Amino acid sequence: MLEKITQWLILLGIYFIGSSLSNIFHLPLPGSIIGMMLLFVLLLSGLFKLQWVEKVAQLHLKHMTLLFIPFIVGVFLSLDIFRVQGWKLLFVLVITSLIVLLGTAYTCSRL
Repeated sequence: MLEKITQWLILLGIYFIGSSLSNIFHLPLPGSIIGMMLLFVLLLSGLFKLQWVEKVAQLHLKHMTLLFIPFIVGVFLSLDIFRVQGWKLLFVLVITSLIVLLGTAYTCSRL
């Protein structure tokens, strides 16, 4: 249990560093994204060990579907917008999903 608390505090610290960098330098990215990029760079460089955050990261990934509940509720509350603008939204979602899928496939083929 103490190990998970320590790992969670490490991730929280990286988040706060990212938020601080975003606020201090007035960056257009949210602090959470900067923190995620910082964690990625630290892991990639070897300065940070995956074992230091792996258990808590797995726990978060296991329960990630809970994060979609507010989005789904928002969709149900905005059904009138979807009735009017639904085709445009569907088109954008399909195109962007294809771009992400093709970009991921290209990246994986190059690794």
